Amino acid sequence: MFLPLRLLTIFGLGALVRAENDRPIVGILTQPLGTEQNSSKSSTTMIAASYVKFLESAGARVVPVHYDSSAAELTALFKQINGVLLPGGGADLANTTRIRRSGQTLYDLAVQANDAGDAFPLWGTCMGFQFLSLLTAQDDAILCEACFDSEGTPLPLDFTEPAASASRLYGPLTPALKHKLATENLTENSHHDGILPATFKTNSALAGFYDVLSTNVDGAGAPFVSSIEAKAYPFFGTQWHPEKNNFEWGTKLGPGAIPHGADATAVSQYAANFVVAAARRSEHAFASPGAEDAALIYNYPAVRDPNGYYTQVYLFDRPGPGPPTPAPAPTPTICGSACTADGDCKNEQCSTCNVLSTRCSNEPKPDDCGRSCSTDSDCDQTMACNRCENMILHQCVT
Repeated sequence: MFLPLRLLTIFGLGALVRAENDRPIVGILTQPLGTEQNSSKSSTTMIAASYVKFLESAGARVVPVHYDSSAAELTALFKQINGVLLPGGGADLANTTRIRRSGQTLYDLAVQANDAGDAFPLWGTCMGFQFLSLLTAQDDAILCEACFDSEGTPLPLDFTEPAASASRLYGPLTPALKHKLATENLTENSHHDGILPATFKTNSALAGFYDVLSTNVDGAGAPFVSSIEAKAYPFFGTQWHPEKNNFEWGTKLGPGAIPHGADATAVSQYAANFVVAAARRSEHAFASPGAEDAALIYNYPAVRDPNGYYTQVYLFDRPGPGPPTPAPAPTPTICGSACTADGDCKNEQCSTCNVLSTRCSNEPKPDDCGRSCSTDSDCDQTMACNRCENMILHQCVT
C-alpha cells in the first residue's frame, strides 16, 4: 500500500494507529441545480455523478448531504458518516446563504470531532476548496471573484517546497508521478474565482491553519493557490478537479479540456485513494443497516445533466418553503360573549344577542322588545316591538 504511517495517523506524528473502517461512507454536499452555469432552477438540487464515482472507485460509498437541511439534521447525519466532500460548482457562498450556513455547521462539527480525537476528514474541490478557505478565514474578502480565466484548462502543479514533499497529500507520491504532475498538464481547472497566494500569507487565519502545497497561474498570468492541507486537521483542498480525469466527458469545455491519459487517470485515482483512506480513520456508523441503506445514494438514479455541463448528475426534488401558514379559524363565540347584534354570535348554540345584557344567549328571541334604540329604524320592523321609545327607556317597544 502506498500510504505511509503519517497518512494512516491522520492527526500527524505521535498519534496511535487505529483499526481501519473498511466500509467508509462519505457525504457529498448538494447544491442548487444549474449553479455551474449560474442558472439555478427552483428547488431541485444536485450532485455531479463524477464525485460519487470518484469516491466509489477507491472503496467508499456515498450519501447526499442536503445543503438545505436543518442544523439538527446535519448534526445527526454527521455522526453517521465518515467524511464530507465539498464539491465544485457555482453556488453563492456568501455568508448570508443557506449553503454557507450548512457548510459552517459541518465545518464546526468536524473541528470539534477532531479536537476530541474523533477523526473526520473534509475535502474540498474547486468551489469546495474556496468554501473550506472561507469557513476557516470567516472573511468573504479572501475570495478573488472573477479574477481568473481558467475554464477548461489543464495545468501542471507548481509545488511549494518543502511543504509539498512533507505533506500528507503529496508526500506519498512516487517520484515519477510527482515529476509528471509538476511538468505535464494533468490537472483540470475550471474556475473564475480563487484565492491569491498572497492572501494565504497575509490572512492570519489561513496562514495559521493551512500549508499551501501548490500554486498555478492562469492563461493571463494571474497566480492562484491550487492545493492546501490543514496543519493539524485532516482537511484538504484542491482548486483543480481530480474527479474529472476519470469520470467527466462533457463537451462544453472542449475536447482538450479534461486530460484522460494514463498519467492523468493515475493522478485521479491517487487522489480518490487518499480521500477514502482518510475516511477509513473515522469510526462513525449508522444505527442500523436499514438506516444506512435508506441514506445511500443508491436510492437515486444518475441521469444525464439537463444543462449538459456534467456527464451525469443526481437530482433531488427538495421541498420549497411551502405556502404561508393559514391564519387560525376564529374561535366560535360562546354564551356570554359581548355582542351588539346576532351576527356577533357565531356559536350555533348561542346565536342570539340579548340586547338588554349585550351578551350572546341561547334563549329564543320572540320579538325585538328591549333592543336599544334612538329611532324607530333601529327596531326590527318585522317584529312586534318595532317602535322606539326614546324619551325614557330608549328601547324598542310595542
